[in-house]
Amino acid sequence: MRELIIGGERIDSGSYQDVISPGTGEAIDRVSIASDREMVRRAIDIAYETFEKFSREPLVNRIKILKRAADLIESSSEELARILSMEAGKPIRDARVEISRAVSLFRIAAEEARMVLEGKVHRVDAYEYPPGNENRIVMEVREPIGVVGAILPFNFPANSFAHKVAPNIAVGNTVVVKPASATPISALELASILYRAGLPKGVLSVLPGPASIVGDEIVSNRKVHGITFTGSTATGVSIASKAVLSGKRIMMEMGGSDPIIVLEDADVVRAAQIAARARYEYAGQNCNAGKRIIVHEKIRDKFVEAFLESVKRIRVGDPLNEESDMGPVISEESLRNLQSMIRDALEKGGKLLHGGDRMRMKGFYLAPTVIYEPPRDARVMREEVFGPIAPITGFSRDDEAAEIANMTDYGLQAAIFTRDIAKALRIARELEVGGVMINDSTRLRWDALPFGGVKLSGLGGREGVRSTILNLTEVKIVSINIAY
Repeated sequence: MRELIIGGERIDSGSYQDVISPGTGEAIDRVSIASDREMVRRAIDIAYETFEKFSREPLVNRIKILKRAADLIESSSEELARILSMEAGKPIRDARVEISRAVSLFRIAAEEARMVLEGKVHRVDAYEYPPGNENRIVMEVREPIGVVGAILPFNFPANSFAHKVAPNIAVGNTVVVKPASATPISALELASILYRAGLPKGVLSVLPGPASIVGDEIVSNRKVHGITFTGSTATGVSIASKAVLSGKRIMMEMGGSDPIIVLEDADVVRAAQIAARARYEYAGQNCNAGKRIIVHEKIRDKFVEAFLESVKRIRVGDPLNEESDMGPVISEESLRNLQSMIRDALEKGGKLLHGGDRMRMKGFYLAPTVIYEPPRDARVMREEVFGPIAPITGFSRDDEAAEIANMTDYGLQAAIFTRDIAKALRIARELEVGGVMINDSTRLRWDALPFGGVKLSGLGGREGVRSTILNLTEVKIVSINIAY
C-alpha cells in the first residue's frame, strides 16, 4: 500500500483505492486516497504557509534541487518505467522514453529558469510621459504567483508531473498535485524523489482521490492561485469556468482530434508508416495522436494498402513485453466507449477494413481498427477518439481537406504530407490548430517549447517549460527615481 503525500509527509488516510493494471485487469497496488475535503484543505494550507519562505529561497538552491532530482530519477529509470508500464498499460519501450523525457524536463526547467527570470530594464527616457523619465530607472521582474494546483492525465503521469511541477519549483511556487485515479503511483514516486533531492517540506503534495473531492477543492479554494490541467475537454472547460471565478491563472491542455492530410504528391508509403505510428502509439491514447486521416482521392487506395500493411505489423501484447508495440486501453469503460464508436461508424455506412473487436487477452485490449469512409457525422469523425481507431476519408480539393480538418471543436495539432512545401504552408495557414507538422507526425512535441491548441483544445497559457514559467509568474514593475 502506498500512502499519499502532504507537504512531504506520508499519510495513511484510512481510505484506499486499488490501482488496476490495464494489461491484466487486476490490481497491482493500493494507494491511500484523500477521501474528504478537509485533507485537501490541509495540503493547500501547508503549501500556502510554505510559499513565502520557499519563494525567497535563492534560485541557485532551487536549481540544485531540480538537478539532483533529475539525477535520482535517471538512476531509478528502469524501475520507474516498469511502474509506469504496469499502471498505465504503456509498452515498456515507450515508458522508458517517457521517464527519459521527465529527466530532461527537470534539467531544462533548471536551466530555463536562469534566463526567463532574469528580468529587464526599460528605457523609459524614450517616452515623454510621465514627465521626468530621464531620472527614472524602471525594472521589470517576475515573481511566483503562489500555490499552484496541478491536475494530471492518465496517459503521461510521469511526463505531465514533470511539466507541471519542475517549472513551478524553479520559480518558487508551491504545488498540490492531483494525479489521475488510474495512474497515481508515478506521481507519488516522483514526489518522493524530489524530497530525497532536498525539496523543503511543505512545497509539494500529491493527493490521489476522487475529482469531486480533490479536484473540486483545488479548483475552488481561494488559497490556490493557478491551475495547470491536462485532460479531456469536458473536464477542462468545467474546471476553467470555476477557476476564473476566483481569479486563478489557468493553463488548460485539453483534447484533440488531430487531422493527417495526405496530398496527391506525397510519399505514400512513408506517410502511411508515420500515420500508423501516430494513430496507434500507446493504443491511440495521446491528445496529439493522428486521429483522422484525410487522403487525396487519387492516392487513397494506394495509401490504404500501405497503411494496412503497417497496421498488420503492429504487435499487440503485454506492456512489459519488450516486443510489444501496442498495449491495452486504460479501462473497461474506455474499451466499451470505443466499441460503441465503431458500431456507430459502421451503422452509418463506414466500412471496416481491419480490427473492430476486443482481443481475447486478459486486460483491456482492442485490436487496431481501420474504418474506411465513415460519414462526417460519425462519432469517429467528430469526437476525440482516445483509442486505436483510424478513420480514413478522401478529398478532391485542398480547400475540402482543410474543411474536413476544421470541422471538429478541437484544434490541437495537424500533419500535412506533400513534396510541395509552398502548398503545405498555404494549407497550414487555413488549419485551426496550435501546431502543424509538415511531412512529420502529429505526435511531435518539444518539451521546452509552447504546446497547446485552439478552440476546445486549449484555454489560457500553453504548456512547455518556458511557457509555464511565464504563465505562472507575475510581472512586477519597479521604478526608481534617481533624482530624489
